[in-house]
Amino acid sequence: MKKLYLCDIITSQFFITMCISNKIGPPVEGEDFYGREKEIRKAIKLLDNNHSLLLSAPRRIGKSSLAKRLIEVKKNEGWKCVYIDLEETTTEEGFLRLIIESFKKNDIWKQLAEGASKGLTSIFERIEKVSVGPIDFSLERKEEQEDLYKNLKELIKHDEDTFIAVDELTLFLSILNKSENGAEKVAFILNWLRSLRQVSKTKVRWLFCGSVGLRNFTSAMNLGYTINDLTEFGLDELTEEEAAGLLTSLCKSEEIKIENNIVQYTLEKLHWNIPYFIQIIFSKLVEEYEGEITKENIDNAYNKLCSENYLNTWSERLTEYRTYESIARKILKLLSTQEAGLKRSTILNYLMTDQDSSKIEEFDFTLSKVLEMLENDGYILKKDSLRVFRSPLLRDYWFNKFVE
Repeated sequence: MKKLYLCDIITSQFFITMCISNKIGPPVEGEDFYGREKEIRKAIKLLDNNHSLLLSAPRRIGKSSLAKRLIEVKKNEGWKCVYIDLEETTTEEGFLRLIIESFKKNDIWKQLAEGASKGLTSIFERIEKVSVGPIDFSLERKEEQEDLYKNLKELIKHDEDTFIAVDELTLFLSILNKSENGAEKVAFILNWLRSLRQVSKTKVRWLFCGSVGLRNFTSAMNLGYTINDLTEFGLDELTEEEAAGLLTSLCKSEEIKIENNIVQYTLEKLHWNIPYFIQIIFSKLVEEYEGEITKENIDNAYNKLCSENYLNTWSERLTEYRTYESIARKILKLLSTQEAGLKRSTILNYLMTDQDSSKIEEFDFTLSKVLEMLENDGYILKKDSLRVFRSPLLRDYWFNKFVE
């Protein structure tokens, strides 16, 4: 059972307020992790039933934090656990080093028995060198590359309960795709990872998550089959109770007074209550706190967020849309001017402005693709027959940044 670090225990009814801190950006762990009990139970049930997971959710929603909490839970149950953050590398060599170092550190490798093949002995010796210096990977020849990955696959223990969480896979693959022979490298790695999951009677379960949609990425490269064995696991905003509890707990940790009606006002203003939005508006309240929080304080904090850099990554990550980036930006710019949203036909007419009318089918197909990508990544949603920004905060930021 997880140990709780408490600020105080109130009354004999054991009302507990956990001492949490406001960490904006990096994943939260331990006592700073809040809520998500339903999602954790669901994920654990799937893992226990031999599913590997694709954590499908928009950016900044808490995917990495959830992955690390699942690792905590599974470690307590005696599983071998590995967390690999691919944001730390941009090359195939770096990818291999992270895999090897992480697996070696967490005892994922088999012990080599006497008489093991020369290939396995060789790769194991190279793995052993990780702790004393760089490994000399030779990936120039396709045969050597395939042999290296094959040996790595054979060294993994598949007979022990193991949980491997891979973060920012799509971000890494997107960067790798821009290198020489990038598309071939991406396809090779995705197929290799799939082969690891296909080992007969394996007890190794995987979780892939990141701030760029893996389904969008693989679909755009016609590699959807490489992840079709993964079980989709969604993550959305906090429940109303969790969101209110998080904001209240953050205020208590800084001894800030906030009434329940002001908490509700804040959440209604944010509308999309993901942990990151609650954390950044709280950071503005801390900067200006004087006495008890009022609606005016909330409005001022909200307006400042719309003109500062907290949301810049939402614009920066559109570069991962590659050839679709320009159209995605046009759609978001248009929608930021329409609070109530727009019909698909209106958006299509906007995109066709000054275009040859004979290209309407081509634009129509592209529009469907981009709308799906923007919805998957949390920029917009379909509300009845209209497309609208999912978050008023993001919409107002977009308007201030790219329109006004």
